[in-house]
Amino acid sequence: MRRLGNAGAAFAALMLAAPAGAQAPASRAAVDPAALKALQDMGAYLRSVRAFQVRAVTTDEDVLEDGQKVQYEGTADIVARMPSAVRAEVASDRQERLWLYDGKSFTLYGRRPNLYATIPAPPTVGQLADELDEKYGLSVPLADLFRWGQPGWSTDGITAATDLGPSVVGGTTCQQYAFRQAGIDWQLWIQKGDYPLPRKLVITTTTDEARPQHTATFVWNLAPSFNDAAFTFDPPAGAGRVVLATAADAGAGQ
Repeated sequence: MRRLGNAGAAFAALMLAAPAGAQAPASRAAVDPAALKALQDMGAYLRSVRAFQVRAVTTDEDVLEDGQKVQYEGTADIVARMPSAVRAEVASDRQERLWLYDGKSFTLYGRRPNLYATIPAPPTVGQLADELDEKYGLSVPLADLFRWGQPGWSTDGITAATDLGPSVVGGTTCQQYAFRQAGIDWQLWIQKGDYPLPRKLVITTTTDEARPQHTATFVWNLAPSFNDAAFTFDPPAGAGRVVLATAADAGAGQ
């Protein structure tokens, strides 16, 4: 069975496809500067939001050996106090996980096995996302929400960008854009007006002939109510503590 992956992996694909400092394509005739500016403006706005709550409803596709596609759905509920506190609850048919980060430590808890791991963490969520990806092979849920527009982020890897016009997502008026990068095509719906929030994302993997897709729709709350306890892990009764395996450890065991 071939799999596109979960929401975190799909967002990570965007970051890997457009690294800072990447060489611009030889011809950018298909790149609409206004579409790139909309992406940059959205990133700048996200960086200005100091606290938020967002719920993402996701649909991912698996591709069976005979080429048939099957879908599964999930949710990711995130509360963030930027730049150093995040709580993310991710649920699907396959897993239920709680991610907690308080600026000093990171805890990953699996509800079904009732196991958790805690490690020291760097001082910002952006640094945490990089460390988890590079050292542990983990993708922070909706990682691009914490990376779009940050220093070092670049649109140079985008080879096509198109403004597809107005659209409505969940009753919110948006502008729809289509982008192309190495290995992926993606569409983004950005809320119109003074709050250019991402409202929907569709990523298509073009390196797989079956072209599996990941879809996420977002509902935002820019005035969430929470306290420090929201980012503190209190182990449930009977929970077992384990060591978070590094990517190198996992590879050595294969």
